[in-house]
Amino acid sequence: MRLPTRHQWLVAAVGVFLAVGLVLVSSWLVLRRDAGEGTAQPPGGAPASVPATTSPSASPDRTSSTVPATMTVKVYFHRGQRDDPTKVVAVQRRVPRSPKVATAALTQLLAGPTRSERDAGYWSVFTSATAGALRSVRIAESVGYADFRDLRPLIPSAGSSAGTAAFLAERDATFKQFSTVRRTVYSLNGDVPAFYEWLQLSPPDGTAPTLAEAQRVARAFLADVAGMRNLALAGSRWRSDFIATVDFRTRVGANKDARGPLSRVVLGKSTTSFSVLGVNTDTIRVDRPAAAITPGDLAVVTSPLTITGRALAFEGTVNVRVVQVKNGVVRQLGSGHVTGGGDVLRPFTGEITFAVPSTDIGWVLASELSAYDGAVTKVTAVRVAFTDLPG
Repeated sequence: MRLPTRHQWLVAAVGVFLAVGLVLVSSWLVLRRDAGEGTAQPPGGAPASVPATTSPSASPDRTSSTVPATMTVKVYFHRGQRDDPTKVVAVQRRVPRSPKVATAALTQLLAGPTRSERDAGYWSVFTSATAGALRSVRIAESVGYADFRDLRPLIPSAGSSAGTAAFLAERDATFKQFSTVRRTVYSLNGDVPAFYEWLQLSPPDGTAPTLAEAQRVARAFLADVAGMRNLALAGSRWRSDFIATVDFRTRVGANKDARGPLSRVVLGKSTTSFSVLGVNTDTIRVDRPAAAITPGDLAVVTSPLTITGRALAFEGTVNVRVVQVKNGVVRQLGSGHVTGGGDVLRPFTGEITFAVPSTDIGWVLASELSAYDGAVTKVTAVRVAFTDLPG
């Protein structure tokens, strides 16, 4: 057997090397073509990723990242003849996407029909005047709860039999479209009986409020009426079958630690709701006007209001405000300050002039402001009756 010469080995090796090179170059060209013609390459030479193709069935409200920017909700209005106030039909609205679909639907309902919908024959007891009247929505154990600002001045027709039927038909159809809602309970500013009395109906059975509802009402009062922020729940309990207390502290300091003073809200329970009877904190004690034992014992105040008590506060300063709450709207009538103790409880007294109220019930609020950021850190609130009412 004759072995290849050295020259033959060299020729063969060069041939193999050229063949391999041609294969590699061909493969690179194929890969570059498959990456997409005209596709810009990122730094480093790596091919840019090719966006996924959107299927024909994709919703037009989806962004390139496939996250829906909007969603469609249904609201129920009346249409055409007004002979049957219980008959409603659905219209669709495109709204910003939110996990709170029921809230979105009821919000759209309260805004009433659009101009184009009215032109198409839709009508409703809700109009632009009622837009924004929804305060809260929650669903628990197949019951949908919706709380509204006082709608009575805005929908006077709802008190009639036909008006009540039309009012509830639209609202129930919109709320009960969700499988998680089998029954509904409505309220005005947290007051369930007020809603149904307005419509000349009896409140639903089984709507006795719980401590969780007491906590919600107490938190709303401290935030909306007393002006407290950054609240941390410190506890709640039943004091009797009809009285509950809820304790809150304020989060203070740069880290917002829940180590502020304690404010205790006292609430009375009716068959369906809670109402705030007063608020107290141990280091601001108001003797005059005196807190009422029962709602019928409210102190009657006139301007100027005399306030007395004892306090331990930053630099001894206690801020005093006189406010009224009407139809869910808080109005400050007057304000000032008195001086107690900065090291121990010391007596204070002072006079606060306030404007003529437009309702018969209000609050006198004595509070301390934070030395850190000026926020209300604790409060004692006394419910009072006014006498200087418009004729």
